[in-house]
Amino acid sequence: MNGTVVIAVVVALGIVGLIVWVLRSTDPVTRMRSQYLRRVHLPRAQAEESLARHMARLQERHPGKSEAWYLHQILADLKRDRR
Repeated sequence: MNGTVVIAVVVALGIVGLIVWVLRSTDPVTRMRSQYLRRVHLPRAQAEESLARHMARLQERHPGKSEAWYLHQILADLKRDRR
């Protein structure tokens, strides 16, 4: 009986963890910002400044696009340049 309760608690915690993970990862803008910050290998403040410069440059070249579009382009450029 004790083993069954432990298994039920572990499964319940796993399900809750999965739900939290899915809900946190659904915002594409937040996810892409985090990807950029991890990929540039700079201190956080410098990485955020770099991202802001990239965003400003793209907004001048391609006005009216969504933030997700700009972030996607920045990540694609970063990936291309790392090849």
